[in-house]
Amino acid sequence: MKYIVAIGLVVSLLASCTFHEPEIRGGETFKMEKMEGQEVRFTAGAKVYNGNWFAVKVKKSTLDLYVDGEYMGKVHLLKKVKMKAKKETDLQANFLAELEGNAMMKALGLAMKGEVEVRMKGKIKGGVFIFSKKLDFDEKRKINGSSLRGK
Repeated sequence: MKYIVAIGLVVSLLASCTFHEPEIRGGETFKMEKMEGQEVRFTAGAKVYNGNWFAVKVKKSTLDLYVDGEYMGKVHLLKKVKMKAKKETDLQANFLAELEGNAMMKALGLAMKGEVEVRMKGKIKGGVFIFSKKLDFDEKRKINGSSLRGK
């Protein structure tokens, strides 16, 4: 019975806590790793500040990928990333993009442009301690089109 009361207290304390959305503070990087068929592996990074008193983990998630407003396919976060509590963390994450139809040809065409807008939209899985939740995610970033060419 004591365990049930203790768990209830912990859950109610966590539920009453305010969650501060982590903020990107620059240092954004994008590096194409490998293109194979309709799959593209890339690494993206940024300096992210987590203003919460607890560490936050972003777990494996899948998002829709748009480049200059055109749907390109799905992007998968390959392994979880962790943001330390009350600190700025230099995050690096590995992704796999599964492109649809002629998205690869579109991407090669966009590689000739100076700057392109990349948008990832969907639900990400976040975790604190043993608790997980799916959160809406919709981020846009401008990147240099030449980085779409790969190695």
